[in-house]
Amino acid sequence: MRTILGGGVFTAKNIADINANFGSVVAGMSLGNVIYCDPSRTNTNTQDGSAASPYQSLPAAYGAGRSGKNDIIVLVGNGATGGTARVSATLTWAKDALHLVGVCSPVLYSQRARIAVTSGTTAYTPFFTISGNGCIFQNIAWFMGFGTGTTNQIGMLLTGSRNYFQNCQIAGLADAESAADAGSRTLKIGLAGSGENLFEDCVIGVDTVTRSAANATLELTAATTRNVFRRCHFPLMTSAATPLGILGTGNGCVDRHNTFEECLFINAIKSTSTVMTVLASFTTASPGGMLLFNRSVLVGVTDYGDTNGLANSYIDGLTGAAATSGIAVNPS
Repeated sequence: MRTILGGGVFTAKNIADINANFGSVVAGMSLGNVIYCDPSRTNTNTQDGSAASPYQSLPAAYGAGRSGKNDIIVLVGNGATGGTARVSATLTWAKDALHLVGVCSPVLYSQRARIAVTSGTTAYTPFFTISGNGCIFQNIAWFMGFGTGTTNQIGMLLTGSRNYFQNCQIAGLADAESAADAGSRTLKIGLAGSGENLFEDCVIGVDTVTRSAANATLELTAATTRNVFRRCHFPLMTSAATPLGILGTGNGCVDRHNTFEECLFINAIKSTSTVMTVLASFTTASPGGMLLFNRSVLVGVTDYGDTNGLANSYIDGLTGAAATSGIAVNPS
């Protein structure tokens, strides 16, 4: 660490020392390289990923990261949408132990270390794929809203295992076309038994676009196991009763358990949203595992699941009216 000396005006050396201190802290945590990506930076010609000459493109920064080395990409926000990292094709995060950390205020919704589509880009799916294992994503927002969307839109496809998401928003179903299509999802997890991912203090979905079809915020498939959602918000806005919060597809779609701890499923029924019939649905009576809801709350959703959903769910805590558990009711 360097001792920073100076008064009210920062010198070039002060700034260099601040950047060096930040870099040493992050590098000490990771034992890998620290790579900077600052989409709003316009005054650098040579982009080498350093704090002084950051990459402007997230794909370029990703390309500089190494698999399995605990490198960290630092995505620098500027407090506004002008600092968004824009992408025009699916970005596949396939490198193991390559981490992405956002530098912005650590709010729960709409962090401004942000990844979104390039304006005017033809809709594609998935928006973002994570097939790597053991990665950290922290203080990042993904906004999956196209000017003109497409059907079967997958916001994030997560096929890797043991990844950690902390204080992130995955803002899928964020355009009219995907919100009106039954095949669209905000987050889809699972491929050949991948799982054991942890989401803490994250927001999954949006309530700024109205959903009118039986699509799902979260889809679980391919025997995905032991994914944990802890203190997460699932915002919902609908014009029909059929949209789902959680969908399990196919025999053996989940394995062991997928857990929701102190999560809030908030359907904006006081802002014109339609009450949803169920939160969770399985397309099969034999999903191979269970959903466990611990001290979680539903607002604007009549029940936790349909026949298959209820048969394969366990609910603990927050006993409410009429022997229900965790279904918020109006006190009047």
